Amino acid sequence: MKTLYLHAGGSKTGSSALQVFFSQYARALEQHGFAYKNNSEVQHEYQITSGNGYALFELLVSTPDKYCINDVIMSYFGTNNCAIISSEYMQHIDSRQIHRLLSATYILGIKLEVIYFVRSVIPFVCSAYDQVIKRHGEWRSIDDWIPELGTLDHIEFLKRVSEVIPSANIHVFNYDSVNEHLVDTMLQVLGIGDNMKIDARHKQRRVNRSLMNHERNYLRDFNRRYGGQFSEEVSDRLIYSKPEYCSEIPYISDHSVGILTEKFQADITWVNQTFLGEIDGIYISSNQSAMREIHRDIMSANEIQQTDMDNLVLEWSIERIKALQKELDDVYRSRSFRITYPLRRIWKLIRRIMAFPRKIKIMTESSI
Repeated sequence: MKTLYLHAGGSKTGSSALQVFFSQYARALEQHGFAYKNNSEVQHEYQITSGNGYALFELLVSTPDKYCINDVIMSYFGTNNCAIISSEYMQHIDSRQIHRLLSATYILGIKLEVIYFVRSVIPFVCSAYDQVIKRHGEWRSIDDWIPELGTLDHIEFLKRVSEVIPSANIHVFNYDSVNEHLVDTMLQVLGIGDNMKIDARHKQRRVNRSLMNHERNYLRDFNRRYGGQFSEEVSDRLIYSKPEYCSEIPYISDHSVGILTEKFQADITWVNQTFLGEIDGIYISSNQSAMREIHRDIMSANEIQQTDMDNLVLEWSIERIKALQKELDDVYRSRSFRITYPLRRIWKLIRRIMAFPRKIKIMTESSI
């Protein structure tokens, strides 16, 4: 029987690091019978990716044709009996779409295994806050942003998937407990943890890291000034320049902690009782995760200087201006522009001439 391993996230639990690993070790995985197909090529080891599952996600949410879905599912296997799909997009499918996926795999004779990581609320919220600063132009303080949180995607997906897929086929892990050996955890689920030879450095790789305080404050101010229009480009420049830097958790007020506790304590209890148990469970806060972050043997956040960020953003600005200038030069030299530009100027002149009598008439009538 074929087996499809669906790694659906959750968000801010090392998905990009796992996807870079899957991409770079795709050939080695195939030697052990696991296909990682339909993925875009990873250009460098810290590249932020969306995995290889978007094609299936798009069909599940937009196409009722079950045969089309079946064809896409089979394309992930190649000649192998096992396939890996990794995409955080998949955590957003609803119960009906999960049922369609399960039905399709059943018809094809494929066993569906879901792999999912969750984390305690405050570490997740801090990481998610940095993400909206980096990718969506957020500039408010975390205490102003927290009241807008309605649900946690991690828990809502688990609620939906547990209604459709048997619990024996759902593998849930506390990211705060396993983030030091994330790759090993994944390989153990696949059943090949003792067989693959992997560079130890690749097991510890952190992709799409969160922010240091200096970076966070800088990006918030930048987003406030420019409306968040360039947040993704600027944050990528900062992160890719120093991917090994240690992130710093933003301060959250007691009032905000109270809001999070009131909103999500019941959900936390449900996740622990259903999947994790009290020993490996998630909580509102995670002191274990915070201590591990403090003692991580990587470059100190204090080493970054304001001038470093200024220089990086200045370089980005110059590159963007040069790219825009080249684009405009290409347009000016193009044949279509040389033909249509004079015509557009003539048409604008004709419209002005046609509008002139109307302006005179309006001015005359108003004076009367």
